[in-house]
Amino acid sequence: MAQLHVGRRNLGALAGAASLLPMLGAGRIARAAEPITVTSFGGIFETTIREVIVADYEKHSGNKARVLTGSPEQWMAQIEANRAHPPIDVILNQVDTCLVAGRMGLVEKFTVEKLPNLADIPQQLSDMLQGWGMVFTFGSWGFAYHERLKEPPRSFVELVDGTIKGKWRVALPNAGYTGTPQVLIWSLAEALGGSVTNVDPAFDAIKKMKPNVAFFASITDPLTLLESGEADISLYPDGRTWAAFDGGAKWLRYINPKEGGVNLPAIVQKVKNGSDLAWDYINTMLAPGPQSEVVKRLNYETSNPKAVLPPELRARITPWQQCRFAPAEAVAAAKAGWIERWNKEINA
Repeated sequence: MAQLHVGRRNLGALAGAASLLPMLGAGRIARAAEPITVTSFGGIFETTIREVIVADYEKHSGNKARVLTGSPEQWMAQIEANRAHPPIDVILNQVDTCLVAGRMGLVEKFTVEKLPNLADIPQQLSDMLQGWGMVFTFGSWGFAYHERLKEPPRSFVELVDGTIKGKWRVALPNAGYTGTPQVLIWSLAEALGGSVTNVDPAFDAIKKMKPNVAFFASITDPLTLLESGEADISLYPDGRTWAAFDGGAKWLRYINPKEGGVNLPAIVQKVKNGSDLAWDYINTMLAPGPQSEVVKRLNYETSNPKAVLPPELRARITPWQQCRFAPAEAVAAAKAGWIERWNKEINA
């Protein structure tokens, strides 16, 4: 597949020594011919990282990349424990923890000099991360529903009203799910006239909806709940909805609500003191060719607008301009209190 790569020149083999790795950027020499360690979320995301990004990077660089799965919190703890010689070179993150990693000095700032493909990506996507990383993929949390629901809600306001009235059963993430503060609490508060500093409307709505709610803890639970009839509609990402549809769940449908689904992007970051070979890997992640293939596999939007997609696939994806982004730092500061409140009011 066609893509743009960081400029490099191959060095000839030296007598009696192992062959050297490619040089990266303007005079920056990769320090060691060792595999880099990169991270990935699990499931189909990991498969895509291995088969698309890692494969492309290894093909054009001649170097290897090891993939480590887990969560941003785990990876950041590992890096923090060994800052001078971090065990990870490239980390995937979420917006709030991306900013925390930057403030902690665990990662490096992104520049076009280090990442030529950065020049093609909208500035807004860099600004919201304060330069500490770049968006790789987007997942917009809207409404996934079973086709048996003939008149689904078109907005969060309608979703709340119809659930309270018993028109349908809805699947919502519980307090233990990692995205609940953004995709449910802040989202409902903002849609119902509140804000990040006033989430009373969200908690009031959840308490009133509770008799007709099936709470879930895992990203795969909503599909089971919808198919079994325990729920008719669910908060769910667009990409996973369409991936399940393509996998055989032809009864699934998806709506981007009137207010806009909540966008939870996956962020890529370069670990401070990690291998400089990581810049070439990240540049591959941001290249239009690999990103085109990522969208085809994940049904998620990617950050490079030069990624080429067939019209039928483009029609499925929610553009980031039609989404809402939670105020990451404010949510991060408030979420512990929100979860405590949830345990007292919703779990009571």
